Amino acid sequence: MLFSWPSVLGSAAFLAHAASSEAQAQSPLSSDYTCAHPPYAVHIVSKSPFVMYLEGFLTSDERLHLLQLAHGQFSHSAVLDANGESSIHSARTSQSTPVERSPIVRCIEERALNFQGFDVPSSHLEPIQLVKYVPTEHYHFHTDWFTDDSYTTATNGGNRATSFFGYVQAENVTGGGTNFPMLEPPADEEWCRFIDCDEEYDKGVTFRPVEGNAVYWENMVDGKGDPRVLHAGLPVVGGEKVGMNIWTRQGPLPDEIRGHY
Repeated sequence: MLFSWPSVLGSAAFLAHAASSEAQAQSPLSSDYTCAHPPYAVHIVSKSPFVMYLEGFLTSDERLHLLQLAHGQFSHSAVLDANGESSIHSARTSQSTPVERSPIVRCIEERALNFQGFDVPSSHLEPIQLVKYVPTEHYHFHTDWFTDDSYTTATNGGNRATSFFGYVQAENVTGGGTNFPMLEPPADEEWCRFIDCDEEYDKGVTFRPVEGNAVYWENMVDGKGDPRVLHAGLPVVGGEKVGMNIWTRQGPLPDEIRGHY
C-alpha cells in the first residue's frame, strides 16, 4: 500500500525548505492586507462517504500568490513505502512542495478550519502542499489516511481526518481529473460543470480540474480509515495542473512538522 507525502517522516525536508524560505523575500503583499474569505458555494456530492464540492474556494489573487511561493521549489513527489521510508515511486510521478505560511496562506488555512466548524485548532493542520502535474504525470489510486498505526501515534497528530484538494492552476489542461472510483455519480446535469459526465458510470466520479474550486472529504468513519475515499490524480494529457493539499490531523502536530507560527 502506498500513501501520500509522509509528513510524519518528512520533517527534516520540511525544515530545510522552511529555512531556505525564510532567507528569500516573500511575494509582495500590501501592507494593509486583511484576510477576507470569498463567498464560495458548497455542494454536497455524497453524504456517505462525506464529500463536498467547494466552488470558488480560492480567489485568483490567492492562486497567483501560491504559485509565486512555490516557484522554483517543486521536487519529485514522494510516497511512504512498506518499510516506512519516503521514496520516489512510479505510482506518483508529480512534483510537490510545502509553502511558507505567509499572511495569505494563513488566511486560506483559516478558511479550511472554519469550514470544518470552528472547533479544529490550527495546530491540527499539516503545512499546505502544492503539487504540480505536467503531461503524463499522475498519482495512482491511494488514500490520504495511513493504514499503519505506527504512523498515526498521538505524538504525530494521529491520522488524517479530512482532506481538501484545490485547483490552483488548470488553464487549458486536458486530462488530470481527480477520480473517486467508489463514489456514486450525481444525476443532475448541472454537475457536468465540475464532473466528467462522459466517464463510464462504473468508474465512479471524476472531478475536472477547475481553477479556484476544491473537493473536501472526510477520511475517517467511526475512528477508522474509510476505504470509500480511495482516489487518484489521473494523468495530465495537455497543459499543466497545480493542485493544493490541505490535510487535517486528528490531533495536534509537533512544531517540527507543523512549522512555527
